[in-house]
Amino acid sequence: MFGRAKKVRFKVPSRFRSMEGKTNKQGIRWTGEHLLWGKLKLNALIRPNNPVMMHGINSEIKYVRILWKEINGKRRWYAQLINKGEPYQKAANFVNPGVVGLDLNISNVAYVADSNAGLLPFAEKVPTFEREISSLQRKMQRSQRQSNPDNYEPDFLGRKGRKAILKKGKPKKGCSSWNKSKRYHALARQKRELERRKAEYCKSQNRRLVNDILRNGNQIKTEKVSVKGWQKNWGKAIGAKSPGSFQSELKRKAEKAGGSFYQFSTTKTALSQTHLTGERIKKSLSERVHYDKSGVVMHRDLMSAFLSRHVYDDVLSLQNAQSEYPGMETALLRAWQQYQQSANRVSASESRCSHSPVELIRSVLEKSSQIASSGTSEKLDISF
Repeated sequence: MFGRAKKVRFKVPSRFRSMEGKTNKQGIRWTGEHLLWGKLKLNALIRPNNPVMMHGINSEIKYVRILWKEINGKRRWYAQLINKGEPYQKAANFVNPGVVGLDLNISNVAYVADSNAGLLPFAEKVPTFEREISSLQRKMQRSQRQSNPDNYEPDFLGRKGRKAILKKGKPKKGCSSWNKSKRYHALARQKRELERRKAEYCKSQNRRLVNDILRNGNQIKTEKVSVKGWQKNWGKAIGAKSPGSFQSELKRKAEKAGGSFYQFSTTKTALSQTHLTGERIKKSLSERVHYDKSGVVMHRDLMSAFLSRHVYDDVLSLQNAQSEYPGMETALLRAWQQYQQSANRVSASESRCSHSPVELIRSVLEKSSQIASSGTSEKLDISF
């Protein structure tokens, strides 16, 4: 404005989504059930039967943030209260002390606790809306071509086998002006709504999975994996399942509950390659069954999660793992069987070369073992 700025960074209106105050005594503030900002007074939509909302309103408020979200094509405004104290904890979301070993994958997570184990999928039963989104993208592309014919190269004849077909021209480079029709904006709103619903469903299911794991223990041990590196090869799967947000949410809640979140090196431990005898044998990613040199047959992820319980300072304690495995074998096999029943199918690599978990459980019954021997902040969203 005054011409003295060295570098100006502009924020487009669509990215300007929130504004907050410094304290609850001046500027944007919350009093009772109202939001005050100068002469502006807004009444909030408060649900008295919501215990989470009432717990936040009755707590001491540090400052207030105003933000907007687009839901079903309409902009809805919220007051986000940042409070002092502990957040509301539901009776079902209790946390037990104990050590839990994790093995994080692209689409599922394996956990092994003191007396329980599981192989659970991320974002279970979450609709991906792939067909709907693809259909909307094609309609948006056709609308763009009709509104901006000069921004595309001319159509040309191509070949598909022996047939000659008409192919669409590619967008020209350097085109800065694009006209977007009302139909294009309407289709874009529908696409954003589907993507928002998919993200909300995924977040809700993954948070439920975090609570399920914390019921078995609050001391988490897992390999230090790079979810960003996975995005290069499995970008669409990472976007649909969101294992990175699950990992960060689990770490936050575990430390909040007085536990810990310990990550160890994958190169030093190599749990997927390690056998109970101490040998290391590499295997491909398609091999989902671990055939141990000691005679154990177990799912690869469950075995890695079991071994991660016995990692201390990037070193695997094989002696502790060997002594604990006979008592945990039944729980691991039960978790493997439940996973295959929920998935309702077996991958091709496992069906050709693996044993059935039911047969393995029967073998366990016949023989006892397969081997020889504080003050924090919380946030509350209120709409108005």
